[in-house]
Amino acid sequence: MSRRLLAALATVAVSGVVGVSAGSAGPAVAAPALPGGVPAAAGVPAVAPAGSLADWQRGQWWVEATKLKAWHEQGVTGRGVTIALLDGPVATGVPELKGQDVQPTASLCDRDLWRSWGPTTPGGPLDETSFHTTSMAALLVGSGKGNGPGGVGVLGVAPGATLKTYAMFNTVDPAAHQNLDCWGPGLAAFLDRIVADGAQIIQIPVSLDVMGDEIQAAFNRALAQGVVLVAASGNGGPSSKVMSPGGNAGVLVVGGMQPDGKVLATNPTSTLDNWEQARSFDVHYNIHLVAPGADIVGGGLAPGNRWDSAVLQSGSSGASAIVAGQLALMKQKWPQATGNQLLYSLLRSARHPDGSAVWEPRRGFGTTSFETTLTTDPGGYPDVMPIFASMGNVMSDQPTPPFIPQTVGSDGHLPDASASSASATLAPQGSATAAPEAAAETAPVPTTSGTAWLVWLVGGLAVVALLVGGGWALTRNRASRNDFQPSVDHEPAAGADHEGPPPETAQQAVARPTGRTAQGGDTP
Repeated sequence: MSRRLLAALATVAVSGVVGVSAGSAGPAVAAPALPGGVPAAAGVPAVAPAGSLADWQRGQWWVEATKLKAWHEQGVTGRGVTIALLDGPVATGVPELKGQDVQPTASLCDRDLWRSWGPTTPGGPLDETSFHTTSMAALLVGSGKGNGPGGVGVLGVAPGATLKTYAMFNTVDPAAHQNLDCWGPGLAAFLDRIVADGAQIIQIPVSLDVMGDEIQAAFNRALAQGVVLVAASGNGGPSSKVMSPGGNAGVLVVGGMQPDGKVLATNPTSTLDNWEQARSFDVHYNIHLVAPGADIVGGGLAPGNRWDSAVLQSGSSGASAIVAGQLALMKQKWPQATGNQLLYSLLRSARHPDGSAVWEPRRGFGTTSFETTLTTDPGGYPDVMPIFASMGNVMSDQPTPPFIPQTVGSDGHLPDASASSASATLAPQGSATAAPEAAAETAPVPTTSGTAWLVWLVGGLAVVALLVGGGWALTRNRASRNDFQPSVDHEPAAGADHEGPPPETAQQAVARPTGRTAQGGDTP
């Protein structure tokens, strides 16, 4: 069991809110400045300085760039689409969420193991524990009506969508600011429950900090149901890697960008170095897209645990919320499109500032286009998962369907493609599901004693031929699988020298608590 001081947690960015900006007061921790004097990164102050009308206006840049209000005026609001948000408790009483379809649905802490420790509900009052979830909810479905100057507030990308929130941690003792992290055992079943609740898009703006085949199998089952999984990249800067669940296959990883199109200084670096690697190697912890993530109106916590709608924030959490909201708009506009096709549309529409679309380690394929994804029917794209194995499928019009197993074996591990192919190859020779032709060749037949030896000889030769042929096919399958394995240079063993991002410093490791904020280093 893990109890952590939330005050310490608040000094480390929850995956995406690496900095807040409002009024004349600066962030709690000094940070380098981006062009124009915008703080590039900062520790998250528990309480933000008050926002001003000028702050709110500055934070609308992404709303104007995406023409979001024009899409809403056309009725494209995400209505009929269900988004699931995995974070902490949500405070539904803030102005932006009043009247919106926000449903605090379940808490992973709501189990006998945790109940005696404190509140375990998925909703809660606005405080240091719930403000990040509340900000994400506002960016997803906020009405735009807040308590900022003149009543301005956070406008969500998909204000017509249904938002179901799922708490991955809870406050134990608000007075002592202690926090309870509940993920670990039960997370796979929790993910299954979220899918069963009808989620079509799942946003994960915090680090699950849990790896393993059971979790990957749960993600795979979600993918099989057409669910799109969106995660924040984290904010550790170029010397850090993408945070979990970005290491899980099939999860779309989103980093942040600035108004001028440059990536956030806090974006981590992908495991792979270039497109040639990305199109060939089955390696994860890579950024796929970037979205607005610098100085966006997201709301924040003001003195006295009060919500301030005009507070700006920066980081990958907000960027991932914008992409998740965009997916909801797309799903409403193109209801027949599969999750795979929506991903293709997002990735194929992405561009870098120079107009190119080649994958890069800190910005992925670029910034996705609201205009393209909401005017071009994604039904023309293949219904094949583009980012489960290598990213070569993204740019292919004839992609290779990846092997996506949904259950672990008796050893607790997922089978790999070669094992699955081996089973399929050998099954006709020793199972009750043998092909009729093989059965006809090998079954004894009524005959006279003078010809029986000839029948058995032919049958035996047929069996030998099948076994040899099956072994050859299995060998070919394994060889082709090896073609997609990265070289040691691209996926070194722990502690090995390599040319990729340098390992974390001791300071970064200390700043990375297990659980909610595993990508803890927030200054580049």
